[in-house]
Amino acid sequence: MKSEKENKCTVEDYGFENIEKLLTMIGGKWKIQIIYHLSGNPSIRYGQLKRKIPEVSHKVLSTQLKDLEKDRLISRIEHNEIVPRVEYLLTELGSSLLPVYEVFGNWCEENKDILEMR
Repeated sequence: MKSEKENKCTVEDYGFENIEKLLTMIGGKWKIQIIYHLSGNPSIRYGQLKRKIPEVSHKVLSTQLKDLEKDRLISRIEHNEIVPRVEYLLTELGSSLLPVYEVFGNWCEENKDILEMR
């Protein structure tokens, strides 16, 4: 049997508003996939990322990348070459979210029956 302390939600210790802000930063249909693909690569070009997520439109992918960059979760690197090249990579801040994604993934695995009903 769990003690009262083990059952207590610690969210208010961090502040509801801050957690809501975090969920806004990483929310969105494609941001989870973008961060996932960037986590497995030191850097990735726009076209490579688009091929990994073919269902997303160019406009939405571009918008979500800009949002993640604005929130400092990813970096955009422009290479001034004859053929312009842009690469994206996770920042240290973005990489620090990977354990959170792992916890979410574990929760989803443990509760897949409930998620399948949605």
